[in-house]
Amino acid sequence: MLEDKLLVWKFKRGSSDAFCRIYEKYRDDLLRLAMALLNETSVAEDIVHDVFISFIRSAEQFQLTGSLKSYLATCIVNRVRNINQAKRRRKTVGLDKAGTIASDLKRPDQWITCSEELTKLCKAWYSFPITRERQ
Repeated sequence: MLEDKLLVWKFKRGSSDAFCRIYEKYRDDLLRLAMALLNETSVAEDIVHDVFISFIRSAEQFQLTGSLKSYLATCIVNRVRNINQAKRRRKTVGLDKAGTIASDLKRPDQWITCSEELTKLCKAWYSFPITRERQ
């Protein structure tokens, strides 16, 4: 814990060596945690890297109030939750399982036929003599 406080202090003052030590110290544990929660290696690796990138970006505001390992682990768990929520929201279906979609729209050949029929109807309508009874 004391080592973590010293590493964070150095890291906040721009020490890349301190960040590398933090990364090396916790990378494997965080990766195991992400793998246990996700069971997808590439996604777990991405999450761990994203957490460390966020950690770098928030260096100026970061205040270590407890265990650094616990803080980073909480970040991993939150990222996994976000991913799982996004997956539940999406619920996509493969094209082989998707049914046909009924459409009210006409195909181009149907539009041509309708257009031709409408043109003939308009010509017939306007050429029909108007009698006084219909006025």
